[in-house]
Amino acid sequence: MTNLDIEIDDKGILIPESEQTAVSLLDGHARIRVPGNTTRDSFTVVEHTGQRGYNTPLHYHHIEDEVFMVLDGALRMVCDGQEQLAEAGTTMVIPRMVPHGFVAISNEIRFLTIHSTPDLGNKPQFDLFLAAEMPAAQATRMPTEEIGPDLDHIISLGTTYGYSYAGPAPMP
Repeated sequence: MTNLDIEIDDKGILIPESEQTAVSLLDGHARIRVPGNTTRDSFTVVEHTGQRGYNTPLHYHHIEDEVFMVLDGALRMVCDGQEQLAEAGTTMVIPRMVPHGFVAISNEIRFLTIHSTPDLGNKPQFDLFLAAEMPAAQATRMPTEEIGPDLDHIISLGTTYGYSYAGPAPMP
């Protein structure tokens, strides 16, 4: 894994794929495309890839709003108790403190999540969580048989990274 040590200026920054952290996450693959430290800690962007069944349990973020942008495939999203189908080309905006989760219902899925922190003094936590707690991915895009931390361990990290468990993952 690579940690970008970047001094931010007003000229912009190019982040080569080789400098992006990629990890295994709950039977999927997550690549930190834009870490918070490159945006003055205002947002982070993560690309997710996985196969049918890739999911997260219901959870909510304490300080981050989250946007899902489905690029390929389809997700069954549960947001505040309402189930919705998110297909390629759709975007879902989830305010902080709203319970949500997803499951991939297509054979393969690719989507972006954008985590923003609207309050001054807070910074995105999701990229910090991924980089510090999840194992480096061996595959470049799709997950392999890599095994990461179990769900109970991930749930226990919530107080450190500003999220809370809210229930089991949706089923495909």
